[in-house]
Amino acid sequence: MNTRRPGVNYHWKCRGIYNRSVTEKMLKIKKLICGTIFLLFVIYGWQVQAQSAEVWVFFRPDIPLHADTVNHLKNKTTENLIFCPVGKTSLSFLESRPPACAVVLGDAAQELALSMLWKVKILVTLLDQPATDKRVVFLNTKQPVAKQMQLLKTLRKNLETVWYPYASERFAPDAALEEAATSAGVTIKSSSLDNPRSLPAALRYLNLSSTAAILPPDPGIMNDAIIKAILLASFRSHTPLAGFSDGMVRQGAAFAYVLRPERLAEAISEKIAEMVNDQHALAPTSNFERWELILNATILEKFNLVIPEEVRREAKKVY
Repeated sequence: MNTRRPGVNYHWKCRGIYNRSVTEKMLKIKKLICGTIFLLFVIYGWQVQAQSAEVWVFFRPDIPLHADTVNHLKNKTTENLIFCPVGKTSLSFLESRPPACAVVLGDAAQELALSMLWKVKILVTLLDQPATDKRVVFLNTKQPVAKQMQLLKTLRKNLETVWYPYASERFAPDAALEEAATSAGVTIKSSSLDNPRSLPAALRYLNLSSTAAILPPDPGIMNDAIIKAILLASFRSHTPLAGFSDGMVRQGAAFAYVLRPERLAEAISEKIAEMVNDQHALAPTSNFERWELILNATILEKFNLVIPEEVRREAKKVY
């Protein structure tokens, strides 16, 4: 015998229909809210992009320092970066519209950027000689010879002579080196090693008392035969040598001021802000200052040279 009251099933059916109706309405409301939030984010993104200046960055993607600097630059500025790799950027794109300003890494990138017809500021760096173009702003990243000279003078109190070997005319002693030497009260003795047979005679400078050495990043002397001979002569004569890379310090150089891509990206981002906000305040030339000191304390101690505490604190890495 069926003991359930009439209308009970109907009540539960109605309740189920009501619950489904409420659920569907809630889903619709949630979808509406999510859609509204997404739309607000899109609008906000458009506004931010509209407020950001468009900056074209010219570089060679096959050069690790260029590629690493560009990757770090992405996180250092809020401007809208448009990457223009050499060999992959068409002239039609360069003619399409003017950027707010441009950044150039290296000689090949400078040549490409200067093909633009737009009268905008172009920051160039990681090259020896900027183009004579009124649009160009130069960030000089040559080795900081003044800092090298000063540190050598600090380590060797009686320093009188600095030996400077080179092979390419591009790295021959220039005005900046002579000015740094004069300021430090030392004499430069340079040796051209374009002929490797001249190396043994040139190494005799390291046997002189009150002497130190500076090695430029010259590809002409960057081979094992020359570098090992110079480092060995430096070690035997207890003559401190300023290198230019972390690897050279590990091999036996006394120290090096190293350019890191993240530090270069910081300097470039500051220049971008100046170019975007106040171009008239830009100096046509400035020097990169964020060098990182790498110190070989083991070698210096073997040379019986005292390392001041402030020098140790300045060093980012000590071997």
